[in-house]
Amino acid sequence: MKRNFNRIKTVICALGILMLWSSCTKYENPPAIYEDYEQEGEQTVKRKVLFISIDGAVGQEIKKKLPPNLTNLLKTSKYTFNAFADENTGDASSWMSMMSGVSYANHGINDDSYIPKPDENHPHENAVGYPSILYRIATIAPNTKTAVVSRTASLNDKLLVSADETYDANTDEGVKTQVIDLLEKKNQDLTIVQFKSVLDAGIENGFSVENASYTDALNKVDGYIGNILDAIKARKNYAYEDWLIIITSNHGGIGNSYGGKSDAERNTFAIFANPSFKEAELTGKAMSYVRLWGYDGTDNKPLGVRAVSENLGNSSDYDLSTSKELTISTRFRFNLNNTIISSTYQPNTYNYWYSGIFGKDSNTSTATPGWMYYTYGGDIQVRISDGTTIASCQAPKVNGEWYTMTSVITAIAPDKVNIKIFNNGTLAQETTTSGMNINNIRTNDPLIFGYRPAISYDLVDFDVSDVHIFNKAYSQQEIRDFICYSGNIGESSFGANLKGFWKMNPTSTGEITNEIAGKSNMQLSGAFSGRSVSEVKPCDLGNNAVFVQSTDFYTQIFYWMELQTQKDWNLEGQVFLNKYEVEFLKP
Repeated sequence: MKRNFNRIKTVICALGILMLWSSCTKYENPPAIYEDYEQEGEQTVKRKVLFISIDGAVGQEIKKKLPPNLTNLLKTSKYTFNAFADENTGDASSWMSMMSGVSYANHGINDDSYIPKPDENHPHENAVGYPSILYRIATIAPNTKTAVVSRTASLNDKLLVSADETYDANTDEGVKTQVIDLLEKKNQDLTIVQFKSVLDAGIENGFSVENASYTDALNKVDGYIGNILDAIKARKNYAYEDWLIIITSNHGGIGNSYGGKSDAERNTFAIFANPSFKEAELTGKAMSYVRLWGYDGTDNKPLGVRAVSENLGNSSDYDLSTSKELTISTRFRFNLNNTIISSTYQPNTYNYWYSGIFGKDSNTSTATPGWMYYTYGGDIQVRISDGTTIASCQAPKVNGEWYTMTSVITAIAPDKVNIKIFNNGTLAQETTTSGMNINNIRTNDPLIFGYRPAISYDLVDFDVSDVHIFNKAYSQQEIRDFICYSGNIGESSFGANLKGFWKMNPTSTGEITNEIAGKSNMQLSGAFSGRSVSEVKPCDLGNNAVFVQSTDFYTQIFYWMELQTQKDWNLEGQVFLNKYEVEFLKP
């Protein structure tokens, strides 16, 4: 069944140009503002996108028996079989993540009504909604033609209703037939396609290529994709079109089920194909992180998210009095301080004042011994107390992007402490403080990541990943070596001194495992959510070090179509195809 949605054309001169072109050619070509480059002075080349989701295709499973058309497509593709769906792998939620460019933690969509739910912390406020990519395109580029062919009515009627044309199909073969008809008769710039038979086979007998019906369904869909690709090449204007073909899956599966957040349920694949692309497998790794923010819910301040160590009495591993040397390395990303809540002091900045955000000291009072990271406007201060005297070292933090902060704390004498702060492996500040009693720098306070109610004068909002604590003072070169180390650091030369390592990948109950056996885990409280991003390190990981997630398709489509996203859309996806422009940009 077909649905047409005629969008109002707001620029009269653009309509005139469109009519003029229509009189000379079979296809409706958009005005020059959306064109890419000229060829032989006769006709312009137009960028177009075909997005196909093979719902329920598990990346590592289909890799085992990849059918011929997908195999052939890899030769001109950037691809991965280790892509990741969002943490909620329900059908509606996973499609929402792909089509909105934000994760489930923000859009909160659970069902095919696609109606956002109110914030539990602010139940009387209007729920935040995230429009689909088609709504955004219709708004900022109304002459861009879009179409959807799907097996799910709610995609057409609700999530993707802003398309110029939508088509329902009862079978995957019907989807294929309709897409080919569109390619032969219409001139869409973006076409979104859904196949579902692989998902149906997985539900019936298992999401595995050992399930014959699963493999058969995959092979049939592969044949349909081959038919569609042939139809693209048969278009009369194909020589003047530059197609990006994106093929992926909305989620994976385990056994014969899906909907959870296990790796198998989240494992998908992604192929980005264009005739000019050189074959490259995307090898980026996932970096898990947790967003820590807020307060303890008292005094009309919102209940935030923080993590506290389970072993409250463990004072030996992370106390300077025991080790005499500590190297603490943490990956941070600080967010604008009113992203969720209004800052007390300087709203809409990266400044945070007088808040402990990480350490083994529950209070900044000189009388309480221990160590902590303490915010000081645009800086982070490492503060150490023996119960009488404070030693501190302060350096600027990096705002709005991931960076690695490493602190080296050394008892260079029984009464003297040296502190060094390294940002991305470069020394940022160093201090030496005398008059300390090293033996008193110990506490039974737990390790805390996030706010401390007694000292959070300002409300924190930051992301944290890959926390390491060593009982050795490392040199700058050693710091650079381990923050760029790509293997299992526990098995490296650093492993013997590694006493704490938290990847910040929480379980469903909020436990953050200490990767060092026998050492203290952390426990999250509040409305926490485990998230992932393509690994970020202060070293060259190469162009192919890209980890693809469901939120990344939106930004790739906008990039390819040369449309500008807006900061206030709060998109979470990365752009990575621009790394390969030397391959496809014409001179």
